[in-house]
Amino acid sequence: MLNKLKYGVYAVIGLFVVYTLITDNGGSGGVNRADLDQVLNVASNTLDSFEGSADVNEDNVMDKFAGSYAQNLNTSQPAISSSAVGVVPNTDGSFDAFADTNNNSVKDSGEQDLFNLEIDKENSRLIASDETAVRDSHFSGTGLLAGMLIGSMLSRQRAAGKNPASKKATSKSAYKSARSRAGSGSHSSGK
Repeated sequence: MLNKLKYGVYAVIGLFVVYTLITDNGGSGGVNRADLDQVLNVASNTLDSFEGSADVNEDNVMDKFAGSYAQNLNTSQPAISSSAVGVVPNTDGSFDAFADTNNNSVKDSGEQDLFNLEIDKENSRLIASDETAVRDSHFSGTGLLAGMLIGSMLSRQRAAGKNPASKKATSKSAYKSARSRAGSGSHSSGK
């Protein structure tokens, strides 16, 4: 009887360990981390291809870019996230990306934030950040629609009193080290 109880306890512990490993995303504290360098590449490509977008005007430019960006994030290889990625524009001119677990393009309660994307006009940078790192990439953003988007983002930043120019990018080596410590194993290490 005691042996059966002992093996039962081992089985429960084993199941708990397996469950923890599965739901803990490989030891990253349950946090699904996106490769910020890949996020920036997709953002830059989306900004460049935004010129071909239809029915864009001053009133919907942020929403239209968010939709295009989300679509490109979701078709990116390797995958940005283990679930669909949703993107929503913020009143401060930035965009929040989240794990859109029900794939409805709306940030619902309990859906995890993945990263934030913003623009730094002073240094011509796109900035992607999460709770552990900041990465940046220079952009050109030429064209009428890209200019309209950038103008909208910048006017919202000014209205919110934000200055992304003060954000310093995490060094490539420190960023790679932090990603390897996160241990998600579900994404490539970027470029």
